Amino acid sequence: MVVYAGLGYAVVAWGGSWVAARTLLHTTAAGQATLSPTMLAALRFSLASLFFFYPLARAIRRRKIGGRDLVRLALLGQLTYSVYFWLQYTGLQQTNASIASILVLGPTPLATAVLAQWMGRERLTRFQLVALVLGFGGVATISLQQGLHLGRDAGFVFGSACLVSNAFAFAIYSNLSKDWMRTISPLVLTGGTMASGALGLLVLSLFNPVQNQWAAIAQLDTLQWLALLFLVVGCSVAAYFAYNAALTQMAAARAAVYLYFEPVVTIALGTTLLAERLTGQALLGAGLIALSVALTHLAKR
Repeated sequence: MVVYAGLGYAVVAWGGSWVAARTLLHTTAAGQATLSPTMLAALRFSLASLFFFYPLARAIRRRKIGGRDLVRLALLGQLTYSVYFWLQYTGLQQTNASIASILVLGPTPLATAVLAQWMGRERLTRFQLVALVLGFGGVATISLQQGLHLGRDAGFVFGSACLVSNAFAFAIYSNLSKDWMRTISPLVLTGGTMASGALGLLVLSLFNPVQNQWAAIAQLDTLQWLALLFLVVGCSVAAYFAYNAALTQMAAARAAVYLYFEPVVTIALGTTLLAERLTGQALLGAGLIALSVALTHLAKR
């Protein structure tokens, strides 16, 4: 129950992160400053990685992890944070929100399950495949409330490819993390990968100083600072650790299927906090996702 509670918290926090990030990426009131996507990710994970400095340093000092482990954590951190967010933000820039939701959240559990079988870690049955496809359909149903806008230009195709690659990047992270946490604790793995990813994001932000103006941080208002605090502590420190801890106790595909609930959480928070309209299509999508998770548990039995 503790594992499921932690996994549920991670999904709720990540679903709420879209609402919190919106207050930092777009102005909602007069006089507010905005941050670029790359700068927000760099700031978020740089601050979050500070919380893991002591356990990571202690593990290195006590030789619980060696040089090979540090190299693996550094590479996984670049994939999980630097590459992951670069792909996601590039895809969002070149496509639109509905396509991004379908191509990122939809394929992630499917990709995680397929990759786990390919690595010989888990077995994907037809029953599980049906459950995952249902969850994909639920995400698509929710995402298509605003309509489907497809482009034929090279930028749209490239952005779509980035979003699909984004889903596979998280699938690789989930499977490798589960494998490596046989010898590395979830706390150390989360801290090591996050510190490496934060460094990569900081470097990326320096390539475009015109767009990434760090002086804007001083102009954030109280609401935006609270949103940033939630992104740092709630969505990064606690959520990533909870997700990694859950991976040590359950199959990667079973943990990833809960990610389908992210758009449901986002809609619930948008309805209650931002006065957005709740539609029957959103409820239908949420029902399909709930059915997908239920079938996943039946498949396990």
